[in-house]
Amino acid sequence: MKKLSLLLVIFVFVLTACESGKTKESNNLENFMSVAGGYGYAVSDNLDGYKDVNYITGASMATFGDTELEMIIYDSEENAITVQNSQIDNFLKLKSTGESIHKDKGDNYYKYVMISNGYYMVSSRIDNTLIFTKTPLENKESVENVLNAMGY
Repeated sequence: MKKLSLLLVIFVFVLTACESGKTKESNNLENFMSVAGGYGYAVSDNLDGYKDVNYITGASMATFGDTELEMIIYDSEENAITVQNSQIDNFLKLKSTGESIHKDKGDNYYKYVMISNGYYMVSSRIDNTLIFTKTPLENKESVENVLNAMGY
């Protein structure tokens, strides 16, 4: 029994150790505009939409049909995490019994994807940057193309 307990502790430690150390490199708004534009999105600066929010230092909106994909730069990672948690809470309000949820987490990033009620919802944060959308499911591939090309 002690051997089994020891093996279990070692197994959990190895799994935990494998999770730590994973990092991703954040992108800037210029790269977002270039990548999204390359996939046919109309991209514009969206900072004016947040003029009363002092913790946002940059924002861009990419639009393709009925899809709006937004990237925001925050003044700190803590503020980006707070906003992302709020987005995820809002996503969960649309959760149905047939939902699909995928999470990817590392030292400096967290990606949350939920498919539910005909919508594709994603909030992907690296450091103090956040890219997010809630769009009809048929637009999933278009959004994934941009996110994958940017490493989000």
